[in-house]
Amino acid sequence: MPAHTPLEWALIFAAAFGSGFLLRTLGLGVGIALTPLLTLAFPPRFSLGLIALTSSMTSLGMTRDMWGQWHRRTILLAFPGAAAGILGGTWLVARLPDAQLRAVIGVLCLLFALHRIYVELTGRALEAPRLPPWLGVMIGGLSGLSSALANSGAVVLALFLHSQNLPKTVLVATLWALYFFINPLKLAAYWQASVITADTLWAGLAGIPCVWAGLRSGAWTHNRIRLRTFNLAILGLALAGSLRLLLAP
Repeated sequence: MPAHTPLEWALIFAAAFGSGFLLRTLGLGVGIALTPLLTLAFPPRFSLGLIALTSSMTSLGMTRDMWGQWHRRTILLAFPGAAAGILGGTWLVARLPDAQLRAVIGVLCLLFALHRIYVELTGRALEAPRLPPWLGVMIGGLSGLSSALANSGAVVLALFLHSQNLPKTVLVATLWALYFFINPLKLAAYWQASVITADTLWAGLAGIPCVWAGLRSGAWTHNRIRLRTFNLAILGLALAGSLRLLLAP
């Protein structure tokens, strides 16, 4: 068992709970909200690896609710690009110095948070033409790259899915399915690149009860909260964390 301070363990458990809660409540936003905040207390690679682990655990916990509801053609189109993006992004993560990696995470999370804040405040997404389905390969690549660099691939994919006018349930299930199937590759690439280490695995395993609690709490609160208020609060934290990363010496 790795030696962490009580405060560090509290952050690890909070990240595990937050992964379960956010994915079960919103379907995305874990990377935006948690990665920049964890990176303020832990090395960037540990933060990326821990969120990847807890997100994968959460995906497993959502299998019964989501299985079979996804848009199959989108998954088939996006998967090859996402796989390539995961591998390319992991290659960058393994080679960037910590300061540069913090800057990359900060910029990506800041851009995604600003977009989501715009959506929440205006009540509509940025206007985009309907994109041809074959672009799913390219979007999958960008999504995989964002996932590897900042655990924010679902946000990129969601922009493409919105342009396809998919029903809400199908959209959420498609987001879930792509990363359910791609997560094993991501975890293997992270392990090979030493982004995930034995220390990360111990922290992730210790957080399993918190992931479960987050899933249960997210399921309970999904239809019982004012989603807009909740989203803005989470995005405010993400915005602050991203700016703090970019302004850190």
